[in-house]
Amino acid sequence: MTTPATIVEPEIARGLEGIVSHATQLSEVDGHAGRLTIRGYDIHTLVGQVCSEEAAYLLWHGGLPSRRQLADLQHDMVAARHLPGPIIDVLRGAARAADGMHALRMGAATLSLDAPDADDLSQEANRRLALRITARMPALVAHHFRLQHGQAICEPPDHLGFAAGYLYMLEGREPDPMRVDGLNAYLVAVIEHGMNASTFTARVIASTDADMVSAVTGAVGALKGPKHGGVPGPVLEMLTAIGTPERAEAWIRAALGRGERIMGFGHRVYKVRDPRAELLSNAAETMAQQTGDRELLDFTKEVERVTVKILDEVKPGRDLYANVELYAALILHAVDIPAALFTPTFAIGRTAGWTAHVLEQFADNRLIRPQSVYVGPRERTFVPVEQR
Repeated sequence: MTTPATIVEPEIARGLEGIVSHATQLSEVDGHAGRLTIRGYDIHTLVGQVCSEEAAYLLWHGGLPSRRQLADLQHDMVAARHLPGPIIDVLRGAARAADGMHALRMGAATLSLDAPDADDLSQEANRRLALRITARMPALVAHHFRLQHGQAICEPPDHLGFAAGYLYMLEGREPDPMRVDGLNAYLVAVIEHGMNASTFTARVIASTDADMVSAVTGAVGALKGPKHGGVPGPVLEMLTAIGTPERAEAWIRAALGRGERIMGFGHRVYKVRDPRAELLSNAAETMAQQTGDRELLDFTKEVERVTVKILDEVKPGRDLYANVELYAALILHAVDIPAALFTPTFAIGRTAGWTAHVLEQFADNRLIRPQSVYVGPRERTFVPVEQR
C-alpha cells in the first residue's frame, strides 16, 4: 500500500522580505552599518560634491563624467527638457482635475508621445530615452503646478542646469545658488536606493519587454503610496502640530498611545540612522549657517532626539531611527519647494535611478514571475445559477 505524499506548503515571504531578486551594479544598501554606496562611491562622497547630472551620469554609464562629458550631458538635458505641445495640452487638462502625484503619473505616461524609438529596447536607444525622461520630469511637475495656480509656464534659460532649472520653472526667476546647492544635495541623496518598491515595479514592467516610459510610469504609481515616498509632507505637518521643543515628548507619547506612526522614523532596511538623514541634516545646517535662520533645524533635531529615546523605551529592540524623510522635509522646506510637491520632487530625484535599473534589466532580461500559494477553498461543488 502506497502512503500518500505529504504536501509541504512553501514558506511565504510576505512583502518579499529577505528575497534576493536581482544582482545589481548600481547601489548597495547596508542596513546594519547604515551605509549606502552608489556604483562603489559612498553616498557621503557624492552629496554636496556632485550635481544631479553627474550622479545621473554615474548611474547610466558606471563612472563619473569628465568635465567635457558633463558639459555634453547638461547640454543634452537642457535641449530635452522642453515639452512638446501635446504633452502641455495634457497638463492643462490635468490642471483642472488632478494634482500632485496623480498629475505626475498622468504626465509621465505622455513622455512617449514624441518618442518614435520608445519601443526600441536597445541600450543605445534606452540611454537616450533615460536622459529625455529624466530631463523632463521637473518640467512635468513645475508646469502643471503653475497651470494649476493660473500662472503661465516658465521656460528656464539654457544656462540653468537640472536643479536650478526646476526652481526657475516653479518660480519664474533665477534661484539663489544656495538654494540650488540645497536642492542638488537632496536630489543626489535620493537618486538611487536599491530594490525599493518603485524600483522593483519599474524592473517588473521592464522584464515584460515593455518600454521605459511604461516602467517609469509604473514606478511613479508605486511611489504615490505613503508607505514609500509620500512622507515628507506629513513630517512637516507633524512638526507644525508639535509646535515647540517643550511639547515634543508629550506629543510623541500621545501619538504612540493612539497607535499612530511617527512620521520620519523607522525603515524597512536600516537598523541604524539612515545615512541620508545625516547628509540632508548637514545640508540644512549649511543653509542655516548662510541664512542665520536655524530655528526649524534645531527644533527638528530636538524632535529626533526625543522620538528616538521614546521609541527605544516603548518599542525596545525595534531599532527605529530617523529616516531620510525627516530631514528631506526640512531641506525641501528650506529650498522653498511647496509641500504639495514634496513627493513629486522625490520622483524627480529618483527618475535617474529608475531608468538606470531599467537599463540594467534590459541588459540581461528575464521575465519576473514569482509564484503564489493558493490558500482558498477546494473541491467546491458547482451549482447552476437557477438553483443558488
